[in-house]
Amino acid sequence: MTELENAVPFSGIDPRGRVKFSVLLEMFQEMADIDASKFGLSVSQTMEHGVSWVLRKYRVDLEKYPTKESGSLTIKTYAEPYRNLFSLRSFKLSDAKNGYIGSAYTWWVLVDFAKMRPLRLDRYEQMKPFMERITEVLPEDVKVPAVEAPSLEELWKVRWNDLDVNDHTNHTVYFSWALDSVPDEVPEKMSPVFVEGEFLHPVPRTRVRCLTQEVPSAEGREFLHSLRHSEDDTEYARLLSRWK
Repeated sequence: MTELENAVPFSGIDPRGRVKFSVLLEMFQEMADIDASKFGLSVSQTMEHGVSWVLRKYRVDLEKYPTKESGSLTIKTYAEPYRNLFSLRSFKLSDAKNGYIGSAYTWWVLVDFAKMRPLRLDRYEQMKPFMERITEVLPEDVKVPAVEAPSLEELWKVRWNDLDVNDHTNHTVYFSWALDSVPDEVPEKMSPVFVEGEFLHPVPRTRVRCLTQEVPSAEGREFLHSLRHSEDDTEYARLLSRWK
């Protein structure tokens, strides 16, 4: 378990004084790497043994959206098993006054690159530090509905800066594509307080379509997003965003 204070850079604040969602994700990513590195289980460390982490699901659930007034953000993170296939990494987020902001959860699969198949966690010797159950009640699994009647479509190009060490598009970019595809008036007046993602296939250096559909919600405005190859329609990810 690791808990650290994270300063929000000036460039990480949007025109409405909110912490950019992508900056939050980058903080979570950095915290995960710091914690996993203590046990030799970061992405770069596992790749030396022919295995690597693959992100399959993500959930961010905020009680209040962080702004520049929140000050430095303290993040606590830890990992534990989830059905012996996923490694569940949790994040707890609070502001400079120790006020609770929200939580995030990521579900990871450990993949053997030589065999191109996932490993059961209890069969990988180095996973022992992450095999202890910490949370009494685990979060519900992420299940994002399919986009059936899209009303919006955006075309995006994968840039070199979007690629990670596995030569795939970093997951923070998926969320940026989706959140940038809602109607203009939504981010002007609202913030994404609940966001989920299911990652179906890695995105190579290509062009991607983001199909977006607004669905009924009693809590603000809610959208489904589908990221697909611009030509063959391969679906890379499904995401959901709820704005308040």
